[in-house]
Amino acid sequence: MWEVRVSPSGEFGNHPLHFAQFHTAPLAAAMGAEVVGVRLTELDEQGLADFKQALYHHKMLFIRDQHLTHAEHEAWAARLGPFAVDAYTQGVPGHREVHPIIKEAQTSSKALFGGGWHTDSPFLPIPPAITTLRQVEGPPYGGDTTWANCALALRHLSPAYREMLRGLNVWMSAANNFATQEKLLGGAIQFADREQFEQGQRGTMHPLIRKHPETGEESLYICDTYAAGIEGMTSHEAKPILDYLVAHATQHAFTCRLRWEPGMVALWDNRLTMHLGPNDYDGYRREMYRTTTAGGVAE
Repeated sequence: MWEVRVSPSGEFGNHPLHFAQFHTAPLAAAMGAEVVGVRLTELDEQGLADFKQALYHHKMLFIRDQHLTHAEHEAWAARLGPFAVDAYTQGVPGHREVHPIIKEAQTSSKALFGGGWHTDSPFLPIPPAITTLRQVEGPPYGGDTTWANCALALRHLSPAYREMLRGLNVWMSAANNFATQEKLLGGAIQFADREQFEQGQRGTMHPLIRKHPETGEESLYICDTYAAGIEGMTSHEAKPILDYLVAHATQHAFTCRLRWEPGMVALWDNRLTMHLGPNDYDGYRREMYRTTTAGGVAE
């Protein structure tokens, strides 16, 4: 006799943190928090160290009323570490590392950049670590971003299932996503250059369970958009595992959802999360800019 599936319960440790220059207010039980009491550009070195600690704890942070310029955004992101390779765009004029994500009010599309559950550019041999995204203009409703805590999702798998996954490598490739975008949009989604296109098609193998280099926390490294297989398995063997893990990790209990405001900045750790932004605001303009911080080889 089958049992009714129940919501995950038990360990949800997204408690608030208090530091000398700011404090955090959790957004949801699973993850996410608002940073209160500081402007990003005014954090000193100790404040920056505390900010990183808060990010690793909450997995996603957001700060209201920042209204950063491109120069301020780029300078802030540079303090987090070296910039990552961006596979899709070349940045705005004069600020190579600040990448526009803009949908005009008159644009109506069947697909949207970032519209499926994903972690940023996992098809690269060295995927990015942290993404910083800010809003300049947004719709009155819609355009939210949702994140999933893949470390928490891992801890809520059974010990037997975790051991089955341990040691497996996931193949991350942009080939399927690029083919879908090309079919729906006529090739409107492009890579930054031919080398990045070829790397995206080729993809990279990464551990399916990876360890965070700063904290040692383990997390599922999965992605509905880019996970294309598991090393040593046929596609028929791998697909049910990957589909289940994405469905498991994206349960509401493991997520948080942010309603954007102009001037808001959000940051998240791609090594511990997935995210998506639904294509639900036709008729309104949405202007965002992002930077990505380089990570290391997934281990």
